[in-house]
Amino acid sequence: MSWNHHHSLSERLAIEAAMASGTGDHTRAEDLYRRAAFEEAAALDALAGDRHRTRGITAISAVALWYKGHGYSAAEQLAHRCLADGQLPSFAETQLRDLLHMIWSASAADKSGVRFVPGDVLVSVKGGQVIYGGGPLDLIVRKVEGIQAVLFRTLEMMLERPFRRRGGPPADIQSMFRPWLFQAPAGSYQFAVRMQEPEQKELWEADRPKVEQVTATFFRILRAATTDPEAELATVVPDTYYRGAFLNLSRNLAPTGRAFERLEVRDAGLPAEPLVSFASDTRQQLNAALRKLRPPTAPTDADVPITVRGTLRAVHLDEDWLEIATTDPIEHIRIDDAGDVLDDVLGPMVNHKVIVSAMRRGNENSYRDIELEE
Repeated sequence: MSWNHHHSLSERLAIEAAMASGTGDHTRAEDLYRRAAFEEAAALDALAGDRHRTRGITAISAVALWYKGHGYSAAEQLAHRCLADGQLPSFAETQLRDLLHMIWSASAADKSGVRFVPGDVLVSVKGGQVIYGGGPLDLIVRKVEGIQAVLFRTLEMMLERPFRRRGGPPADIQSMFRPWLFQAPAGSYQFAVRMQEPEQKELWEADRPKVEQVTATFFRILRAATTDPEAELATVVPDTYYRGAFLNLSRNLAPTGRAFERLEVRDAGLPAEPLVSFASDTRQQLNAALRKLRPPTAPTDADVPITVRGTLRAVHLDEDWLEIATTDPIEHIRIDDAGDVLDDVLGPMVNHKVIVSAMRRGNENSYRDIELEE
C-alpha cells in the first residue's frame, strides 16, 4: 500500500477520534487515535528514504497520534526509531524530542492515577537575556503565571462564571482544576503546562464538553490576540470584559525586545497546528486594540497626558490608586482612578518596572494604562 492510502485512512480515523473525544467518549477516541497512529506509522514505512521533509512530518504525526491514544510505549519506541535513523530534518527532530518529554510525563502521571484535560501547552521563551536551557528566574516565573492566568480566565469564561475583577479564580475552580508545570527539552528556555482533571468528576459532569475544550479555546484566544486582536478576538470572545482581560494578559506575555525577543506557544500534541508567536510588534498591536476597547475620555484644557516610568511599589485598588517609585528624579507618584485594573493583570507587575499612562490635572494623576517595562 502507498503512503497516500495509509495517510488518508489515518486522517479519517483521527477526525473520528476528535469527534468521539468531543462527545466525551474517551474509550472510543483513544482506540481510534491508536488505529490512526498504526496507519500513519505504516505510511511512514511506505515512504522513500529521500523524501526527508515528508518523512519528518509523518513521523511527528504518527508519534503524536500514539500519544493522543495513550499508546505511550509505542509512541516512545517510534520516536526513538525515527531519531536514530538520522534522516529527519531538524524541525522534526526538535518536535519529536518535545513529544518524548510529554510522553514520559503523561506515562508517569497515568501510573500515579493523575489525568489531565486534553491539550499540552508548550511555551518557548527566546532571545535577549534567555540562553539555551535557561533564563532569568523572575522573567520565567512571570511568564508561567501569565499562562496560568489566561488558562483560568478561559475556564471561567467557558463555564459562564461572572466576570472576576478582584482576587484569584473562584475556590471551586482552583480546587478542581490544577495547572501542572512540566520540564520541556532545552532549546532557548521551554516549559510545558497541563490542566489536571478534577478528582471528583461528578461535580463537573454537566460541563465536561466545555472543560475538555479549555486548552483548544486557550489556543484560539491567544492566536486571535496575536494575529487579529480586534475582529477575530471579538469573534472568539464576544464578552467585552473578558476580551479586555485577555488583551491585557496577552500583552503581559509579549516582549518589549530587551529582556527577551519572542515567546511561542503551541500544543505539543497537535504538531500540524500553527504556533502562537508573541514578538515586540505584537505588543504594539495589543496596545492599539486596548485603546479602541476603552471608553473615550474627553480631556479638558487643564489635562496634560503624561507617561510615568518606574517601579510599581504600592497598590490599593479598592481605594482606587497605585504608586510608582521613580529614580530620575527620586519620588513616589500616586496614580488615582485605577480601580478598574484587574488583579491578575497587575499582580505580576508589583515591584517591577512599569510604564504608566496617565492624565495630569493640577497635582492629581488619573490612570489610563499600565504595562511592564521588560
